[in-house]
Amino acid sequence: MHRQGRQQSDTDASSTTSECTLLTRCSPTRFLRLCSQLDECKHEAIRDMNFGGLLSIKCKEVRHNICLWLIERFDVGLRKIQLSSTHHLEVTPDVVNEIFGLPMHGRILQVSSNPSEHPFGRIRDCEDRLRVLPIGEEFRRAFIWYACATILAPTSRVDGCRNLWHTLHGDEFRNDINWAQYVVDELVSGIRHFQQSQAAWVHGSLVFLQLFYVVKVRISSVQVPVTMPSIVAWTDDLLKIRLQQELRDSRSFGHGEVFEDVPNTPSDVESEDSDELRQQYDAAQRTINEQLTIMQRVMRRLHSRRRSSAHAAGSSPTAFPSSPSFSHAAYHGFPFAEHGTSPLHPTNFATPGPQTSQDIPNMQGDVESAEDVMPLRAMMVPQAHRRSRTHRVRRMAQSLKSPFVPQPHTRQSAIPMDLKEAIAFVFNTDMDPSEELVSLYGTHLTRGNLGCFEGNHWIGNEVMDAYCRFLQHEDSGSTKLFISPYLAEIVVQSKPKKLAKDSILNQYERFLYDTAIPYGQVIEVFLPLLIKNHWTLIVFDLYKLRIQLLDSLGGRKKTHMTGAQNNLAKVVLCLMAHKKGGGEFNLERFSFVTPDVPSQTNEHDCGVFAMKFMEHWSSGGLTKSIDPTQMPKYRLKILGNMLLSQHNAHRTMFQK
Repeated sequence: MHRQGRQQSDTDASSTTSECTLLTRCSPTRFLRLCSQLDECKHEAIRDMNFGGLLSIKCKEVRHNICLWLIERFDVGLRKIQLSSTHHLEVTPDVVNEIFGLPMHGRILQVSSNPSEHPFGRIRDCEDRLRVLPIGEEFRRAFIWYACATILAPTSRVDGCRNLWHTLHGDEFRNDINWAQYVVDELVSGIRHFQQSQAAWVHGSLVFLQLFYVVKVRISSVQVPVTMPSIVAWTDDLLKIRLQQELRDSRSFGHGEVFEDVPNTPSDVESEDSDELRQQYDAAQRTINEQLTIMQRVMRRLHSRRRSSAHAAGSSPTAFPSSPSFSHAAYHGFPFAEHGTSPLHPTNFATPGPQTSQDIPNMQGDVESAEDVMPLRAMMVPQAHRRSRTHRVRRMAQSLKSPFVPQPHTRQSAIPMDLKEAIAFVFNTDMDPSEELVSLYGTHLTRGNLGCFEGNHWIGNEVMDAYCRFLQHEDSGSTKLFISPYLAEIVVQSKPKKLAKDSILNQYERFLYDTAIPYGQVIEVFLPLLIKNHWTLIVFDLYKLRIQLLDSLGGRKKTHMTGAQNNLAKVVLCLMAHKKGGGEFNLERFSFVTPDVPSQTNEHDCGVFAMKFMEHWSSGGLTKSIDPTQMPKYRLKILGNMLLSQHNAHRTMFQK
């Protein structure tokens, strides 16, 4: 559905956004219209997939004034909304779980462009299929795609995301996805594109964006019942009243009481064991969530079985509130809280309504007593007729189980067979290690060089240099510039005391690759840096005047550059000023930041992380998620890209 930005005449907050136009295909109305045409059995199947929270959506409108205001203040690099100089809101999967009830644990979804056997159609065709399809794998996959196309991750295309459709219908797909992370990634990617291109279309879930703000920023004059997920309590009228009240009180947004899960400014003193304790806490939280999920499913099925037995015996089961206007907070005796959500949320185990298996208390925040969180009657099961039958549980064979049910299994590799054969040929220790296997863009790699992609070996300088050349010529955007790691190596080792412009051009200009990219269009410069056997990546954002250090090792964030990094910055900015032909870049005007990036789980994958950062980093953030558990696969795919490149002079060696 096309929606155009509306100007607010009664507020000063829209003065900076009134001239902007916002178009989105985020349409809760369309989604709910289809869900109302599905029977209860299909609703139950949706809840079993952990998407039941979406059935409780009551907020159908996208408020363009607050969305534009939030987008203007959205830092896509740090994934946070800067409300003021002292307060910000971090966009994390935990918040998506809190609002939508989507799973926030599992593997990262890798959207593939490989076609599947299932023909791709438009959103309207998917609606027709969902109405007639029986409950099964095809229905579940189609529903997930439809939910993403209308609410969770809509795009500007009228027919939705084709690649996501083929990914969901692939033979290897299993529904053990971290869908909360996927919603965050797609929203950040859509806002980044909107900010860069000044386009009218915004990809991503704007429904989540506006609810994220009103849930995390409270005002005392508007009270909202505490529910899980949070979307149950919000209606269009309540959202409108909430925003209008803030504008009347403060004349602009961002002046409420910010409810932050994480302090805005980290403490200078950190415990040495904080990372280990955090990992133990997360592991314990996942275990508790899994146990609560099992308990909730068992009690819901028990209630359904007793209810059906009572109907069969001629008596009516105990009535449970299920009308759309039912408030879980009022039913369980929870007090009405000031607008916002508390760190711990009550969970209604007995009611098979909008809550799902993900409706579990968020364990972050202060600890409260059990009486304050979950009253005893929330655990009570309705009394049914005593003449109930016992049923034998029929278990499906392991090979016939649904892919939407988590289970241990052996997955087939997604690497094509021709790539497997090429990798086996490269890693053959019986063959000559000096044989040249890669020759492209002026670089040459032997079997011995490429051996660093096998197992847990470190990535060498020559391989990193070759991959920088590869990316430089493969980049179609013509806004990125990759510099050889040999430049960083020489600058670090020589430790120059004086860096005059003439000496910089004479010594280091030769490390710039021959490329047809106009230097005037370069926005970002990527320089891999190897110090003490550890790879990092320095990104120079020439547009936002920002120097970013991407370090997969994690740890304490650095706020200042080292002496070697400072020298590298002077050299790179001098070369860029010379190539662009404009004025000199003043290093003092550049800010230095260390964004949050995925962390390595061992001591030898830093080079692979640096390669993936160069591939997917753009305008202060990752355009595609990086899964630290998939490093072996990333190694082989990077190797395969160079081996099977059409510009590799030895490509015929790896073709059948």
